[in-house]
Amino acid sequence: MNYTMLRYHKFFKNNKEATQRTLDGLRRIREWIRKPADEDGGGVPHKDSEKTLLLATWNIRDFGKDRGYGDRNLESIYYIAEIISAFDLVALQEVNADMSLFNSVMRALGRSWDYIATDVTGNQERMVFVFDKRKVYFRSIVGEITLLENELIRMSQTLELPEDSKLTDKDGNPLPLPEGAILELPEGNKSLSGKQFNRTPFMVSFGAGWFKFNLCTVHLLFGSGKEGLKRRIAEISKIAKEFKDRGTKERKEKRELAEAQGRELDQHDLETYILLGDFNILAPNENTGESETLNALLDNGFGMHPNLREKPTNMFQTEFYDQIAVLERHGVVRMKDASAGVLNFFDVVYRASEDDVAVRKMKSGEEFPAADVSDFDAYFEKMGESKMRDTHAKKRTFVGNVKVKKGDPRTRDQQREWYATEWRTYHMSDHLPMWMALEVDFAEDYFDKIEGEIQD
Repeated sequence: MNYTMLRYHKFFKNNKEATQRTLDGLRRIREWIRKPADEDGGGVPHKDSEKTLLLATWNIRDFGKDRGYGDRNLESIYYIAEIISAFDLVALQEVNADMSLFNSVMRALGRSWDYIATDVTGNQERMVFVFDKRKVYFRSIVGEITLLENELIRMSQTLELPEDSKLTDKDGNPLPLPEGAILELPEGNKSLSGKQFNRTPFMVSFGAGWFKFNLCTVHLLFGSGKEGLKRRIAEISKIAKEFKDRGTKERKEKRELAEAQGRELDQHDLETYILLGDFNILAPNENTGESETLNALLDNGFGMHPNLREKPTNMFQTEFYDQIAVLERHGVVRMKDASAGVLNFFDVVYRASEDDVAVRKMKSGEEFPAADVSDFDAYFEKMGESKMRDTHAKKRTFVGNVKVKKGDPRTRDQQREWYATEWRTYHMSDHLPMWMALEVDFAEDYFDKIEGEIQD
């Protein structure tokens, strides 16, 4: 990390209170993130030079775009950079077209860090891999994954027939065509146009120690209603199948090469395939315990660390959008047993207490991550950059059946609720980072292989 801006940048030089608050916040993050999970810490292992790769994914909400909640400043930039720096490689989603704010994160991370970013795709967003060059190296392969014509995402489609349309049997005899008839094609039919991914998935090949791996980061369609859900499931299934097919092709090529050399295929010959990012995965059904969206990954040969299988990744612990999925039975993948999780950074920065949400009418299943103290008063003036601090942006119902409409003034308690549930998520994120640790030192395996050849 490069902390020099804390001393020399005008934002800090002109605001001693913000400087002290940032220093305190950084100290809390640094202590908490390595503290064991069973002691209410983040549980992230310390970074080492050879044996472990710490991999993470994080949707950093509308990064570089002002949604009316005021600009992110260097305080939140340093908190975000400090969290990223705990890992070796992080896939970021929702980095917007203007990269100036993101470049501030890179300056805070320091010279040992680098990144690879996409061009803007759906919603004018980029996806970015940020990596520590002391551990991770770029293997000079990068690409956006698009679908061929016969692989496009096709939902059930209807076609309104022109007035003079004719319907005939196989011999050309006319068949009656009811007035106003439409032609409905089944899902997957290729007769009509299909769609690419809403945001183009991004694949990069990396290495760390002995470990060679292909990462594909995604931010898949959310959609709404029944049709939106079908499209979301289709996108997850398509990218999983595309990545699995790449692994299958590699395995075939490596097996043929091994046979030509008179040896059996070794799992160490194969590269690892990992899908990660914001899949917009739905929570498991309360009755069946199944998630159609998660199954779209599992059914295509991908698995995940048991600590992450059904781990919510939003502040209220109700959504399971993000995931790190590994193509199973392909390459050598060693996930450390207890080393995976989701980081609730609101425990230590931009904190909110139970008092902040006392007036909130909680939705079903919501679990608010209350801290012992609240930072509401510390940010009150900063919140004033948004007119929403003082007036409601939409109609709402609060505890006690208190109803408000758009434009009504917020009470102090309602301002506290807005801070806790909305404002702070636009300065950090409404998603929590998901991470896992992978072993990347295969020296003993290599020694055993050589030893076996000698004995043979």
